[in-house]
Amino acid sequence: MIIKNRPEVRYALWQAHQRRCTICLEDLFNYSDLQVDHIIPEAKFKNKQKEIEVINKFNLPSNFDFNGLENLRPAHHKCNNDKRDNELPEEISVRLLRRAQGKIKDVKKYIKKFEEEAKYALNIEVIRKQLNEGQITLEEYVDRINNYIADFGLEDYKSYSKNRKFLRYRNKTVILESYLPIIGENRGTCLFTFNSFYIRGTNISLGHKEILSELYPGNNTPIDFEMRRYIVAKLDENNYIVQLGNSRFNLSYEEVFNLCTVIDKFIIEYIEAIKALEETIDCKEFIPNHYDSSKYHLIKVNMSLWKKILEFSREYDYEKGNSHWHIFDASGNNMLKVYINSDIENYNEGHKCIIHSFIDNHYSWTPSDYVWLLWNDLSFSQEYGFENYWTVKQTYNWLTKELLPKVIQEDSSVKTKGFFKKEKQCNTNIHFSNYYVDGELRYFSSSYIVNATQLVTLVNEIQLFYSINGYVCMNKNELVNLYKAILNSINACKKPEYHYICSKLDIAPFTNNKVDIQNFLKSKIEYYNNLMDNNLGLIKIYSYQLDLLFRVLYSNLKNFKSNLEIEDIKNYLVLIDSYINDYNTAKLIECYK
Repeated sequence: MIIKNRPEVRYALWQAHQRRCTICLEDLFNYSDLQVDHIIPEAKFKNKQKEIEVINKFNLPSNFDFNGLENLRPAHHKCNNDKRDNELPEEISVRLLRRAQGKIKDVKKYIKKFEEEAKYALNIEVIRKQLNEGQITLEEYVDRINNYIADFGLEDYKSYSKNRKFLRYRNKTVILESYLPIIGENRGTCLFTFNSFYIRGTNISLGHKEILSELYPGNNTPIDFEMRRYIVAKLDENNYIVQLGNSRFNLSYEEVFNLCTVIDKFIIEYIEAIKALEETIDCKEFIPNHYDSSKYHLIKVNMSLWKKILEFSREYDYEKGNSHWHIFDASGNNMLKVYINSDIENYNEGHKCIIHSFIDNHYSWTPSDYVWLLWNDLSFSQEYGFENYWTVKQTYNWLTKELLPKVIQEDSSVKTKGFFKKEKQCNTNIHFSNYYVDGELRYFSSSYIVNATQLVTLVNEIQLFYSINGYVCMNKNELVNLYKAILNSINACKKPEYHYICSKLDIAPFTNNKVDIQNFLKSKIEYYNNLMDNNLGLIKIYSYQLDLLFRVLYSNLKNFKSNLEIEDIKNYLVLIDSYINDYNTAKLIECYK
C-alpha cells in the first residue's frame, strides 16, 4: 500500500498539522474530507529526468523519497482537486518542504499512537469474543481492558524503623499499611488499599480513634457471629456491605474474609504497641487525659493545696540553695518542674518530671475547687527511669510519698479533701492520703492480688464490666473455667445464699440442697467440654450471662473471704485469668479512644 493511503499515516498527518488544511489553512474538522497531497506533484517524479531536475532545483538529497513523509501534507478534498498537478511557486514549495521535514517527528509519534490504539482495539475484540462465549467473567473482562492485576499476591508483613513502627499486611484483595503508636505520637493511623472489583485502587484512611472504635470490636471473631462493627450487613451467602470510616461498599465473602484476616493481625500489633508504650513510661494504672492522651492523671487535689505546692517550688528553686529540696525549676506558669542542676549520685542532670494542673469540669456552671495533676512528657526522645526522666508511676510515688507530706507538714493551713474526710487531722498523726484522690482503677494484675479483699474487689469490677456489654465471643474453655471457679466457691461456702444463686444461675425448681447446685454446675462444665469445636472452640454468648455468673462468684467469695488462703486465691486467679486480660484490654481501649 502506498504510504499516503495507510490509515495510520493519514491520521498522523492530520494530527501533526493541528487538523488544518495546509492549502487553504482552514480547519479540517471532518476526517472523511481529508486527503493527503504531495507537495511536489507526482507527475514530477514519475519521469527520471524530471526527478533529477526537481532534486537539483530544490537542492534535495539524492535519496529524497517523493512518496515519503517529507513530501506529504493534509488537505481538503476540494483544495487538493483544485491544485491537481500544478506546480507551486518555488519559494512556497521550499517553505512547505521545510515545514513537512519539521513535522516528521510529530507524525511518527502519532503513527505509533495509532498503532497502539489499533492493537488495543483488536485485543478488546478478542476479549469481547471470549466474554460472549463464556470463556471469561465480566470482572476478568474489565481487568483485561484496564490492564489491571487482579491479585495483590501472597501475604506479607514488614516492619520498618525502630522509632516509628510501620506495618504492612497484604493478601489477594487488600493491603493494610499502618504507623503504630509510639512514645511522643501515641495515635497511630492505617491505610487500606482494595483490589475488589468495584472499589479497586480505592484508598481508605482511618485514624487512631476509628481504629479502636471500629476495627477493635469483634476482632478475631468468626464472620458469622456478626460481631464486627465494620461489617454492616449480609446481603446473601456471598455478598456483604462493609463500612470503613465514611466509605460504604460491597464485598464478596472471600474479600470480607481477607479483610478480616489482615485487620485481626493488625489489631493485635496495634494493641501490643500501646501496651509497649505504657510499659516504657509505666502508666498502666493511670488514666490518660481525654484531650491529650500523652498526659496522665496522677491525683486530684484541692486548688489551695496546688497553690501551696507551687509556692513551695518557687521557694525551693534550684538557684536559691543546694539542700535536698532545692530541685525545682520555678520558671513557667501553673506547672511544677523538678530539675537537677548537675549530675549527682542518683540522678542525671536535667528535668525529672513536669506536672500540669487540669480542671476536668471547667465547662461546668459551678467552678471547681479541685484540680487534677497531670504527668507531662518533656521530650519524645527522653530516656525514662529514676536517673533520667521519671515515669508516670515514679512521679506519682514521689508526689504522694515525698512532696505532699513535706508541703502539708510545713503548712498547717492546707485543707484535707473534704469530700473524703471531714474531721480535722492532728498534725502528729497526719493521714496524707486524705489530701488527694486517685484516678479510676483500670488495670489489674494477678501478681497484685495478695489477699481475699483484693480478689473480691477484682471479681466485682469484672462483673460490673460485663454488666454493660453486648455479645461476647470467648473460648469454651474459658467459660468452663468460670463454672469451675463457681463450683469451687460453692464447695467452700458453708452457707450459700441458695435463693440468690438459683435465681442467677436459672436453676429450677428452687433448691436448698448444695448437692443439687453442684450437680447443675458439673452438668454445665460437661456440656461445654463436649461442645463441638465449630469455629475453633469459640462461642458467642450474651455478656449478661457472664454478669450473672460473676455475681454468683462474688457473692460466694464475699461470704467466706475470711477463710481464703493465698493458695486458694491463686487458684481462683488462674481460672479467671482470661477475664482479667479482657478487662484490662477493654479498659485500655476505652482510655485511648
